[in-house]
Amino acid sequence: MISTFSKWRKNTRQSVLSPQPQVYAVVIQTQYKDPHDWADCVDGFIQVVKQTDRMDIVPVEAIDGPALAV
Repeated sequence: MISTFSKWRKNTRQSVLSPQPQVYAVVIQTQYKDPHDWADCVDGFIQVVKQTDRMDIVPVEAIDGPALAV
């Protein structure tokens, strides 16, 4: 459902419904490169890879906080 607001147009002297601006975010899922999720023995970090074939577009207002998929 799209929210609208009424806006008065001086040139036509009519009230026109306009849509509210909407903001969306692109969510790209990630995956650990190491299948065992082990930290690298050299620097202690786990490498994370973007899965660009698994993207979603969501309204920003629907985001409650950071997500962790297990």
